[in-house]
Amino acid sequence: MALKNIHFIGIGGISQSALAIILKANGYNVSGSDCTQSNITSKLEKLGIKVFIGHNANNVSGAQMVVYSSAINNSNPEMQEAIKLGIPVVSRASLLGTIADAHKKVISISGSHGKTTATGMLATIFLKANKNPTINVRVGGKQYFITEACEYCNSFLTLKSYYSVILNIQKDHMDYFKNMHNLQKSFDNFAKNTNNGGFLIVNADDKLSKKLTANACTITYGIDNPAHIMAKKIKCNRNQKYSYNLFVCGIKIAKIKLSVSGKHNIYNSLSAICVAICEGISIAHIKTALKSYKSSERRFEYIKGTKATVVHDYAHHPTEIKASISTAKKMCKGKLIVAFEPHTYSRTKYLFKEFSECFYEADKLYLCPIYPARENPIKNITSPKLTQAVIQNGVDAQYCESLQDCYNKLQEYNKKGNFILLLGAGTIVNMCKSFKHKQPNII
Repeated sequence: MALKNIHFIGIGGISQSALAIILKANGYNVSGSDCTQSNITSKLEKLGIKVFIGHNANNVSGAQMVVYSSAINNSNPEMQEAIKLGIPVVSRASLLGTIADAHKKVISISGSHGKTTATGMLATIFLKANKNPTINVRVGGKQYFITEACEYCNSFLTLKSYYSVILNIQKDHMDYFKNMHNLQKSFDNFAKNTNNGGFLIVNADDKLSKKLTANACTITYGIDNPAHIMAKKIKCNRNQKYSYNLFVCGIKIAKIKLSVSGKHNIYNSLSAICVAICEGISIAHIKTALKSYKSSERRFEYIKGTKATVVHDYAHHPTEIKASISTAKKMCKGKLIVAFEPHTYSRTKYLFKEFSECFYEADKLYLCPIYPARENPIKNITSPKLTQAVIQNGVDAQYCESLQDCYNKLQEYNKKGNFILLLGAGTIVNMCKSFKHKQPNII
């Protein structure tokens, strides 16, 4: 019997939905389930994908294969039913590897943070150059497959890449890796998975990334340390958008202008440039594409229709948070008010000290309850405890009992000149619609 019916548990996730769209475009009958309705599930339904809200054993009826993400465990009723019925169950990572293998050149963007933006920049360059790549939710040709490569649970080790891009390696996902040695080993294995004749692309300014080796040509990029591709004579405008002179092997090639805010995006753009140059894409296409790239959804995304400047950023790691706050602080004319929803108990536990120290530039910080995602609570790991630690480091911080409580408190600062920064990868995104539509309650 030919495999035609595929069901995704947790189809509303970014990665799961992307694979579902690719399979749908290739003629498969695709269905899926998720806990809540969202913009993503609505988009999937418009594409003809059946989406069930809520997890129920009956949802896998008729499925010939079930795909799950790292957020799903064996206690899920759909997982249990699939196993009971003998339906093949595969991980999202395994399916991603299989889909990627159908393309001639796989381009994998990895790193502790920056993956989505770097992938978006590279995708924009390839589209501008008419390369017709397949990129996450865009189905293109079979020559190029551009994808984010997540290290959690060693997921990215299913990818055999022609280009392995490593943006940075920092302490994260310690619930799985336990220590930095294991994390570094995971990235080392990812680097060694690079195809012979392919390219390993690493950040020369990141102390752990630059230690990696592979049986492939290694290309480095950076700002401070010598590298093959470098940004020099960096300039910044009042909106914290950067321009720089691009040097390749010591020779000035062009002036690059970015339309996204934050110095960290220079590194993201350099990683994309490395791949583009190796593929022979013209500097003219690279310049035009990077200037036109406006940022991915939920990455320093401006919310329109507000009195204060309101921005939502997916940042949920201390390094990302620090970069986002620093960018906002330089743009803020009045007070910088930050609202943060910690993402997972384990990340809060293992990075507690780093979290307590990354908000120092905020004039006022509101901390929301921890968003659990796939996890159960961990004893003594709470937002009130983190709030006290932040206060001890000299920041004016306050705990909010709910997102609604936080949203209510933020209204005091929704005035012209102020900057409200909403940080987190969970349900804090729901505040955006409320701000945009001037609703008294979280939508």
